[in-house]
Amino acid sequence: MRHRLLALIAGLLFPLAFAPYDLWPLLFVSVAAGFWCQQQAGSGKEAFLRGWLYGLGMFGFGVSWVHVSMHDYGYMPLWMAIPFTAMFAAFLALFYGLTFSLSWRLGRSALVFAGIWLLLDWLRGWLLTGFPWLYAGYALIDTPLASLAPLGGVWLLTLATVLLSATLIQLRQPGPLRWVAAGLSVLVLLTAIASHFLTFTHANGPEQKVALVQGNIPQDLKWQISMRGETRRIYHELTREIPADTLVLWPESAMTEFYQTITDFIEDEGNQLADRNGALITGIPWRSVSDAGITYRNSIAAIPLRDSENDSERVYHKQKLVPFGEYVPMQSLIRGLIPFFDLPMSGFTPGDPSQPNLQVLGHTVAPFICYEILYPQLVASRSHDADVLVTISNDAWFGTSAGPVQHFQMARLRALETGRWLLRGTNNGVTAVIDHQGRIVDALPQFERDVLYSHYQPRTGITPFMALGVWPWLVLSGLLLLSAMLGRKKKHPHI
Repeated sequence: MRHRLLALIAGLLFPLAFAPYDLWPLLFVSVAAGFWCQQQAGSGKEAFLRGWLYGLGMFGFGVSWVHVSMHDYGYMPLWMAIPFTAMFAAFLALFYGLTFSLSWRLGRSALVFAGIWLLLDWLRGWLLTGFPWLYAGYALIDTPLASLAPLGGVWLLTLATVLLSATLIQLRQPGPLRWVAAGLSVLVLLTAIASHFLTFTHANGPEQKVALVQGNIPQDLKWQISMRGETRRIYHELTREIPADTLVLWPESAMTEFYQTITDFIEDEGNQLADRNGALITGIPWRSVSDAGITYRNSIAAIPLRDSENDSERVYHKQKLVPFGEYVPMQSLIRGLIPFFDLPMSGFTPGDPSQPNLQVLGHTVAPFICYEILYPQLVASRSHDADVLVTISNDAWFGTSAGPVQHFQMARLRALETGRWLLRGTNNGVTAVIDHQGRIVDALPQFERDVLYSHYQPRTGITPFMALGVWPWLVLSGLLLLSAMLGRKKKHPHI
């Protein structure tokens, strides 16, 4: 029983390594304690239970903010929102139950544990559109190990975290595997040190002035029809004094009306900036009418759009939609059951994966809307020809919880992985400019209405992670598993 309790406590420690707590050494304590609990299990079933309790602690605490959007803005009673969130955490915890159980059955080594952890993290980010949240590597963004990100992204950082943590426990146990794990751990540390001296991208032209507008419109008012005129006024007032030669960024769904409904207002704002050698990038809902019917999308547009030579390089439609927030799975069965299944913006269609990047003020901009910035491979693949990354979001759905700052922390790693500056515009924070090393250059406080004046440096070049993606680390993890299975077969030939 005490090992199960320890596994739960170890999982609860895991989120403390992330923003807003930033106690990153606890990440290694958490993973090491979890591995030790797995080592002490007497059966694969017991290892699964301990892993599930570990995951329950991790997600029960780490994503508890999900209930805020359900209750505060989805009009779900608290007595329903909390159990729904608990069921979500319990489902996600199954991935760590499998991690503990499979690695126990395949030899209980640090190598296998790290390999299976990475494979199942990757699966969690893909299955059913994925939930790529709280990967261990994100907590290392402000540590010396962060230099591994351009080489292998969050995946290499996660693999390194788990391997180093589990090796601390493995070294206390007899057998040759402990020295193999120790050798790989030393190699990881030496690679991290060497990568501090490597640069894969370089400046490409002069700096560009930017202004990021944070409207800070309360979420409970934002989608009301009576708020539309006030929303236009707020963004017009914040934008009109912005100086010449500036790229202006409005957040996700800055306007809650379709572009096709308020074309004149949006284009006037963009033209005023264009007259001063500037431009506007804004998040805005998009409506398309065709023979197949009406399609709604969550979009980002470079304004002025009207009369542009190529509309496909001026508008981007979001590809990775948030379940229940932007589309409702099995909607014919569950729409209308509770108000949460009928949130505003929950009827969107995903955009085409082959969409080009945006062209603005002579720069190629790789755009990402809210949740999309959490997909490392998506960002890496769209960044090859980009001078700068732009992500817009409306994290007001999650109030004052840890959700928005966790989201911001994860977005920062995309800049480091790609060697590009990142502009992050939000409704109520965190609005910020991030440099190519993942460092915060300028930021606005949360929950304030203001404009962030800053700049970015266009960059070009390809990092190893952009070129190779996650596959080298998935293959490495598979080889670790294969070696364990072959070693187990050799030791127990009748298995």
